[in-house]
Amino acid sequence: MEAAPFEPTSEGAAAPPPAPDGSEDFQWNEDRDRAIQELLETTVPGTLPAVHLQIQTIRNGLIEKKIETDRARQLLAEVDQYLTDLIRKEEAKIPIDHPDVSKAREEKLKALYAWRESSGSLREYAQEERQVYLDVAAYAADQGSAFLATARRLLLQCEPEPDPEE
Repeated sequence: MEAAPFEPTSEGAAAPPPAPDGSEDFQWNEDRDRAIQELLETTVPGTLPAVHLQIQTIRNGLIEKKIETDRARQLLAEVDQYLTDLIRKEEAKIPIDHPDVSKAREEKLKALYAWRESSGSLREYAQEERQVYLDVAAYAADQGSAFLATARRLLLQCEPEPDPEE
């Protein structure tokens, strides 16, 4: 199941205008808090992200000859399109003036690129069955999940403490 992209719904929580340097003055608001919660819920500690599991399934199918080469290429093209769309969205975000959130965004982007590298290596394996492509695919997928775990940790660390009055 693909998570729906985050769309702000509250009219009162509109983002302030960008700063003169093009960065956004970071402020916690209800929409950002909800977006962070959605990210945290989709990356439960101790579990692999869905895209990593998909890559792993395709890899195992190729190894065990349970997926035909053409079908694997088709599935990998879908994975690549999904990752490319996410990369474009991440790269289009307005910079935020908060070092940990900015670093979390960088880590998430590195995760997306790593998974795309993994997918590309599997495509190479489908074309030319060399063990090195399987090894690179596994390593890149693991790196992607590690980068995303770092992004999650950074977001948790910079989340504001609850207001004692609430």
